[in-house]
Amino acid sequence: MPWRNAFLAALVALMALSFLPLLRVVRRRLVRSGPDGLYQVFTRDFDVEVKVDDLDAVLATLPASDRRWAERFPEVDPQQLYDLEKDHAERRAHNGTSVLQGSSTPGAADAIVSLLIDHSGSMRGRPMLFAARAALVASDLLNDLGVKYEVLGFTTLRWQGGLSRAKWLSNLGPRYPGRLNDLLHIIYCSAGEKLTAQHCAAMLRRDLIKENIDGEAIEWAVSRLRHREESRKCIIVLSDGAPVDDSTLDANGDKYLMHHLCRVIHEIEQAGDVQLAAIGIGHPVEQYYKQGITIGSPEELESTLLQLIKRLLATRR
Repeated sequence: MPWRNAFLAALVALMALSFLPLLRVVRRRLVRSGPDGLYQVFTRDFDVEVKVDDLDAVLATLPASDRRWAERFPEVDPQQLYDLEKDHAERRAHNGTSVLQGSSTPGAADAIVSLLIDHSGSMRGRPMLFAARAALVASDLLNDLGVKYEVLGFTTLRWQGGLSRAKWLSNLGPRYPGRLNDLLHIIYCSAGEKLTAQHCAAMLRRDLIKENIDGEAIEWAVSRLRHREESRKCIIVLSDGAPVDDSTLDANGDKYLMHHLCRVIHEIEQAGDVQLAAIGIGHPVEQYYKQGITIGSPEELESTLLQLIKRLLATRR
């Protein structure tokens, strides 16, 4: 009957209209950034910058559920880091003075190198072990050359947004909140200090590595160098993937952190006062770093890092 067909058509139209709010919600969740396209931070109240010697105290404040989750993963034995350190000491004792000293890189006293190591969950296990080894080997080379250096790490305090996300939710979850997790930036070795195997062993902690917000980490490392007097400043990022923080990406769009990273890289490369390079473990970092190198396995990190350091220091500015 015509009236029945008209009734069914009206019913279908009403059902479709009832789903429009849901469709609008989905569309909002797929936006790439806020209306102005600018990167922002919802709150910095819970960010932590810590020296490695104080890391125990920071991680001890985490909920027991976080520690239990981390305990599901096997421990990584740091012994080879101590063996490596012992080998370096024996070589120095055998050679008396370093074979590299005396033929030090010209201008080495006026140079500084910062190693910035990604502490994301995918770096857990072998990648982090070889990153720690690479940092130790690189520090030995830089000591020999008379070049100052820093070793830094970056991750987040919690999974799933931590206290930053809780504060956002308590404020009724405003749209486009920006970065939505608590940063954890670790100083393993400051300029003028000596990196040790004990410092590097802390990188292997099961309860440490979580998510990675690369853009802000690079800005942090650069700001540290820009306060230094050395005229030649280099940063080398060791990473195995794109920036990921689920809490931030869920609220702002899946390209939000990558867009910020690319903007930060571009601004630093344009400024030119800091040389920026990166090594990607199975990740094509050359797509967004002008001086990016991709390697196939963590085992290649040590030799690649040493070659990159020598190349950067040999480059005339």
